[in-house]
Amino acid sequence: MKRALRLRDLVLLNIVAVYTPATLAQNMPLGRTGLLVWGLAILAFMLPCAAAVASLSRIAPREGGIYAWTHLSFGDFHGFLCGWCYWVNTFLYVPSVFLGIAAVASLLGGERTAWLNEQPLAVALLAIGTLWIATLLHLFGLREGAWLQNLGAIGRIAMAAVILIAAIWKLAAPNGGGAGLVIGGAGDESLDFWRKAALWPFTLNALVGLDLGAAMSDEADAPSRDIPRSLLIGGAAVGSCYLVSCAALLVIGVPGGNIIYGHVLAVNSVLVNADHAWTALLGLLIILCELAGLLGSGAAWLAAPARIPFAIGIDRYLPRPFASVHPRFGTPWVALLTQAVFSTLLILVNIWNATLQEAYLTLLGGSILLVLITYLYLFTSWRRIVTRQQITESPVGSLWLVGTIAVSIGIITCFIPPPVVGDALRFEARLVGSVLGMLACGMIVYFRERYAGRLIRR
Repeated sequence: MKRALRLRDLVLLNIVAVYTPATLAQNMPLGRTGLLVWGLAILAFMLPCAAAVASLSRIAPREGGIYAWTHLSFGDFHGFLCGWCYWVNTFLYVPSVFLGIAAVASLLGGERTAWLNEQPLAVALLAIGTLWIATLLHLFGLREGAWLQNLGAIGRIAMAAVILIAAIWKLAAPNGGGAGLVIGGAGDESLDFWRKAALWPFTLNALVGLDLGAAMSDEADAPSRDIPRSLLIGGAAVGSCYLVSCAALLVIGVPGGNIIYGHVLAVNSVLVNADHAWTALLGLLIILCELAGLLGSGAAWLAAPARIPFAIGIDRYLPRPFASVHPRFGTPWVALLTQAVFSTLLILVNIWNATLQEAYLTLLGGSILLVLITYLYLFTSWRRIVTRQQITESPVGSLWLVGTIAVSIGIITCFIPPPVVGDALRFEARLVGSVLGMLACGMIVYFRERYAGRLIRR
């Protein structure tokens, strides 16, 4: 493996992987309470997560990140289970990012490009094309692929700045702007406590990803030094961007029913009401920033989690080819290609017809539960490793407990149907079924490889 990640790359990776302004629309039904929810999630989940990853990166930097630390703390079975949950989650998340690229691209030409959303073949070609561009760049080398993440992070920061400026403009402009939007300040009073609680795991899910740099520890110039520093800088930037953007969107208002690019439409509505000659060009630049952010985010979540099956393959709990490093480029090419192939198949499933799309969304809901399980392992592994090695200067203290409680509540509330779901019993049955199905697949792989390994040793 080639060491290609510098401090700058790690900081920008944290920003592009975690800050996703589209997720802010999920909490708009909470109104001003949503801002408090974001603040609580940052303090109770993202802060302990950053502290855990920083501490473990100093103590035991390992390729594979959370998987490697869980394997070190709890052994083969729990290590595999943690890695499998994380990897399967990315199968379901990565296609949604690249499908988002196709959706946002339909805004580029206004009515002239709106047909993109209605043509499954065009959506598939655009999503799969950008997916494989990102895959090939990372296949040729992490340094070659890192510029996608870096460009995407710049796009994300620019989008946060634009959202803030649009809110200030709306407050200062005489005509107000934002006509026709659903203002989120008061919230949806029809939601009861449990429907509001159902949004907690979605908020936590929006904050995952600060561990991606640690998953590539063997490819960082100085992992024990640079990863903790990147978490301090990148984590502060992500938290600030989320809080500022949430407050600004409460001022602007978000169109109801659009969680993919509702924030882009909200900003553009302010520009339209500004009625200046340059607003059309600025609107185009905003869409390009969003596209850059989506491409960078997709590339980050495609490349970094591929190091987890690579690490599992080294431990021989996935077929041996997963542990292969390309002889010329020094990248885990089998793991990367497997990730890209499965993501391609799920993109095709998502656009095939309404029935398959419903099945895909059910799996996506289950993926939140799976990724939260991996963070339970992160906090408990942190506590165990620090205790075993008797490291008194680690900030583990009560942070691991705070993070564990936040994630545990997230896992429990995963089973509460979110506000858009009508049939609660059907939702919960599908959620449980999809999670059990994905875990069963993992157990089949684990015990098959374990049995095969015993035969080889004999």
